[in-house]
Amino acid sequence: MVPATPRFETDAPCFEWSGAEHAIGVTAFDQEHQRLAALIGQVHATLRDKQDRALAQNLMGALIYETWVHFDHEERVMTEVGFEGREAHAAEHAALIQQAKDMVQKVQRGEISSQAMPGFLLTWLIPHIQVMDRQYAECLQSHGFR
Repeated sequence: MVPATPRFETDAPCFEWSGAEHAIGVTAFDQEHQRLAALIGQVHATLRDKQDRALAQNLMGALIYETWVHFDHEERVMTEVGFEGREAHAAEHAALIQQAKDMVQKVQRGEISSQAMPGFLLTWLIPHIQVMDRQYAECLQSHGFR
């Protein structure tokens, strides 16, 4: 499945969640993924419509925190069910959090455009959901997670 391409040049949302395309079949995680996608959209819209870098940076901080909370939730459940791919999945989570923190610091120092953040996160989030998260979904479903 080809990931959705973020759209940043128009007034359209940068990403539109589609349950059919993006859901993994574990309700709690599907809801969390949808919330993360919505936060990415808020960052993008704040930058595009309000041109408010300070608010966008606050939203980026909230997004990183929400992402960390989501990752922690996923990893706890993977441990609970004994998912064999947990360590590799957790390593990818840790790498994303570090990359996102580094990117926010670069935005704050003026080294890169704040517009880079939503694009980076969407480029990472959608394939992660569609590939990595679907790897654990079947395991979780077999343990009663719906």
